[in-house]
Amino acid sequence: MNAPRLAAPLAAPLVAVVTCCLLLASCSTSTSGGGATGTPPSSAAVTSEAVPGVTPEVTPEVTPEVTPDFTPGAATDGPAVISLPLDPYFLPPADEARLHTALDRLVADCLRSAGLQPPAPAGVQAPLLGRYERRYGLTSATGARTVGYHLPDHPAPTQAPLSPAQMKALTGPQGCQESAARRITGTTGYPGDAYVVRSANQESFEQSAKTPEVVAVVTAWSRCMKRAGYDYATPLQTGTWPSERATGEERTTALADVVCKQETGLVRIWNEAETAVQRTLIQQNATAFDGVLAERRRMLSEADAVLGRPEPGP
Repeated sequence: MNAPRLAAPLAAPLVAVVTCCLLLASCSTSTSGGGATGTPPSSAAVTSEAVPGVTPEVTPEVTPEVTPDFTPGAATDGPAVISLPLDPYFLPPADEARLHTALDRLVADCLRSAGLQPPAPAGVQAPLLGRYERRYGLTSATGARTVGYHLPDHPAPTQAPLSPAQMKALTGPQGCQESAARRITGTTGYPGDAYVVRSANQESFEQSAKTPEVVAVVTAWSRCMKRAGYDYATPLQTGTWPSERATGEERTTALADVVCKQETGLVRIWNEAETAVQRTLIQQNATAFDGVLAERRRMLSEADAVLGRPEPGP
């Protein structure tokens, strides 16, 4: 396989294409609950464009014979967590919370210096899905039975309204938010996953989808779904349902999808292929990835210096 190359700037993180976004994460990933738009399977147009290089015409070297029992009890929950070599380079939630706490402290100090009352911190919103929860499509039988391909309900944290004076002091060039960000991140932006990590995360998914082993297992999955009465070329075509809530037809399709993934070993095989791609990307860009960890240490050191100061009195 040709060595993968880092992609151009990302349009969005890839984590959950099956639900209109890949939670590359980090599928990272955050849309509100509710339905995706598209056509149900009775009229779904099957194409090969969802995963470049994966086409139903490719005949795998080994095609497992799949005869799943498509009853609700046939599907079990897939692996709760999969891992990939990029994991250490994503910003851990605990570190992100530490950095945001320091940023909140700096913003509050800035507002007080302007004679304004700081707002209560909103906190960091938990991601809608785990970074890899639907990376290779739906894998949870429980999710299939309850929400189908829809996203779980995920209320956003509430924030007290800001006064015009607070808004003016917070936003804009040289505002409190920008000055706090410059102290911690050295830029006008708040901390997040580094571009090289997000880019490799997307590139590894796209490159792994073209490997012979993934092409083969996706084709086997498609044949399994066809025997169950559903015509999909890839698992990434299943998540387009127009209803606001999951229908019985959607849940039945989702259960069949999970069974076919388990019968063919799709998640394990794709994860192994993507692991190999990511290792190559990290080796080819070792300096950049070392820089990600060094920059994280620097930001955390700045945050600790801020948090080590005594808090001002009321």
